Amino acid sequence: MVSFEQETGLHMSFDDFTGWSTGWHEDVPQMKLDWLHLTHSCDFCEFIKSNPHGRKHCIRNKAAVNRIVNHRREGVSGYCHLGLFDMAEPLVFHGWMLGVFYYGSVLVKGKEGASRRRIRKHCTRFNIDPDTYLKELGGITVIEPSSIPRHRETLKTVVRLAEYFCDVAGVRPDIYRRRSQRFPYDDPEASPYVVKEAMHFITSHIDEPLIVKDLAAHLRCHPDFLSRKFKQHTGVDLSAYIQHTRIERAKRLLENPKIDIGTAADQAGFSDRVHFSKVFRRVTGMTPGQYQKEALGKVPARQTQEP
Repeated sequence: MVSFEQETGLHMSFDDFTGWSTGWHEDVPQMKLDWLHLTHSCDFCEFIKSNPHGRKHCIRNKAAVNRIVNHRREGVSGYCHLGLFDMAEPLVFHGWMLGVFYYGSVLVKGKEGASRRRIRKHCTRFNIDPDTYLKELGGITVIEPSSIPRHRETLKTVVRLAEYFCDVAGVRPDIYRRRSQRFPYDDPEASPYVVKEAMHFITSHIDEPLIVKDLAAHLRCHPDFLSRKFKQHTGVDLSAYIQHTRIERAKRLLENPKIDIGTAADQAGFSDRVHFSKVFRRVTGMTPGQYQKEALGKVPARQTQEP
């Protein structure tokens, strides 16, 4: 992704429908993306999203595109509400929609006037001075219309590579919970820095002892502030999130026949196997041993009772 960006001046990102902090990035660390590639991060987009109004409408625009791509299961091209050109291509693996790759955030030569008109129309509707928006637009990369098919093939190549890497890594998309595509949806762009960094740190250090006080010290903020912000933007208590992440990690480990329960507990950050078993059963409704047997197909899957 970086090499294509450097060569073309277009920006590439991936909108992960599974939630990056507990999704397939964690299972395959080499595939985990930095935040610059999980959001639209060109200078113009960052400027627009620097205020609540701009961020809300950017998220609304992306959610609309995601719904279209998800429904069609094929790529689309077009202009955002502020006139930037983007291409979107779905990542579908084993029939599961994992997310959408974006490539663009540019102007198209000959269409600059139409892009400026989109900005003026948006600003007039919401009583915003368009001059600041138009000034920022001056630094955007401009591409030739004839280059669009080539850029689309580049994007499709990245998608095919992602599918290949998922296949080689043995990714199981059926075990992940996809987030809603309705607006507003839980997008990392909408979360404060401290929340994003907390989620990143938890994922990266889930095999270590983690308490809110130590996490807040690492992020250089007060524990009460961190807990309040985390609950406000995720709807989940921070301590509960840490525990849930540990259990999700343990579940994936137990799906490996070479890993025993003690190892799974240790690598998920539980120092006490008894405590691990209690928490695991409370969250999943099964003991770790029962879960592993079922996951490995040693006993029939539980039958769903009809209401």
